Amino acid sequence: MVWLQYAATRRQRAATAGLFLTGALLIAVAARLSYANVEPQRAKAAERRKVLEAFIARKRAAVGGAGDSRSQPDPPKA
Repeated sequence: MVWLQYAATRRQRAATAGLFLTGALLIAVAARLSYANVEPQRAKAAERRKVLEAFIARKRAAVGGAGDSRSQPDPPKA
């Protein structure tokens, strides 16, 4: 099968160019919007990470503190 057996008409070339430019414009707009929203998303992720790390630290301290008090022997009674 031979593709493009005949030359495209002026109208077909204009339509192809128009569709190509429209697609390129949509990609450019999407990239711009994506980069515009990067910093707020990074800030939210950093805040979530800090909250999660604080939560884990509190849980570790609670578990570690309870384990330490139980592992120490009672003082001798006189």
